[in-house]
Amino acid sequence: MDRNLKDQILSELDSRIGRLQDHRQEEKPREDNQYAVLNHALSGVIGVSLEKELEDLRGFVQGL
Repeated sequence: MDRNLKDQILSELDSRIGRLQDHRQEEKPREDNQYAVLNHALSGVIGVSLEKELEDLRGFVQGL
């Protein structure tokens, strides 16, 4: 694999992982807005799984 392409892919994966980690640290919405609280909870659950998948993909690309 072309080294430049590999570095670009790794950089993009790092960026996406970082955004997921930042989102996880966001303040929980006010409790009076049930939909916002539900959305925050769901995005947290999905985000953890997605973050793990991206980290696994990053490890694979790193090994190429």
